[in-house]
Amino acid sequence: MRTKSRVLLVLAVLAVAGCGKEDNSADTDQATQELQKAQTELSEHSESLTTNESAIEQQQRDLARRQQELTDRQKLLAQQRTQLATAKENLNRARAAFAAAVKERFAKLESSLATLATRTDARSTDAVTGIRARRDQLAAKLAALTGTLDANWNEYTRDVDTTFDAIEHDLREALK
Repeated sequence: MRTKSRVLLVLAVLAVAGCGKEDNSADTDQATQELQKAQTELSEHSESLTTNESAIEQQQRDLARRQQELTDRQKLLAQQRTQLATAKENLNRARAAFAAAVKERFAKLESSLATLATRTDARSTDAVTGIRARRDQLAAKLAALTGTLDANWNEYTRDVDTTFDAIEHDLREALK
């Protein structure tokens, strides 16, 4: 019982001591203010951290998108280079075929001119002289075949064809 009476005595002393003291709220006011300040600071830092994380994630997504766009453009560039190389090869083959066709057409023109030159009448002799001069001009144009720039190619081939057509027409007329 002694322990029981001691516990009761301690409780009675504590009860009397608690009732008789003044308001201690001032003791906790400072701690409350510091707690509120710490919570505000924590909240601000948390928001700042979240904002920064979001910005970094957005930049990473943007960077990944731009890297993909760059990769896609590099692939397209490689395809375009391949297509350009193929187009150049096709152009070179077409030019070679054109040169061969022109050479063959020129040989036929020479053959027809040689046939006309075998004639001795004045009309044929005059025609041979005029056609040979035009043929020589055409030969000079054909010599420039390899030096013709791409931008002038269509104009060049039209001019060559027109000149051939005119000479061949005059040859046919003279051979009649």
